[in-house]
Amino acid sequence: MFGSKYPAAVVFDLDYTLWPCWCDTHITPPLKSISSSEIVDASGMRLAFYPQVESIIHELVANDVTVIGASRTATPQVAKKILSMLQIDGKSAIHYFDALEWGQGSKTKHIKLAAKQLGMASELEQGKFILFDDELRNRDVSSINCHFVHVPDESSGLTRNVFEKGLESYRAKQNK
Repeated sequence: MFGSKYPAAVVFDLDYTLWPCWCDTHITPPLKSISSSEIVDASGMRLAFYPQVESIIHELVANDVTVIGASRTATPQVAKKILSMLQIDGKSAIHYFDALEWGQGSKTKHIKLAAKQLGMASELEQGKFILFDDELRNRDVSSINCHFVHVPDESSGLTRNVFEKGLESYRAKQNK
């Protein structure tokens, strides 16, 4: 549907997009909850989502947008633990993700696998996916017709402004 405010699916990188660290090199298990929105690792490092991430995920879910996590991480079990421990509206954050594709290799591979798993290959082909990611090298997802949005500042991660501008650039591309 052209002109729709939202794509069929939004794909989020995790590290430096949803939270301010690399989960495979900066986190030392075990992890412990401090509160519903913050955890601490064995070294005392505190971790939470960037401030506007929860409201963005909540908005997508409320508007029936498929939410996918895609991370090039060597420790998917740590990423899963973080998403299981952090909460959004009293539910484990992992509950809000329809698919999770993690591991080494290209984001194009992760996104194609998630689309196939969710029965959304045609939506991907039609350009109805957006990837929000801090790493410019992942803009190669445009080769599989996924719209790339760069999250430019690792100190603030995914912000409302980056999200809204990403939706605007997605809509402009769809309406061409």
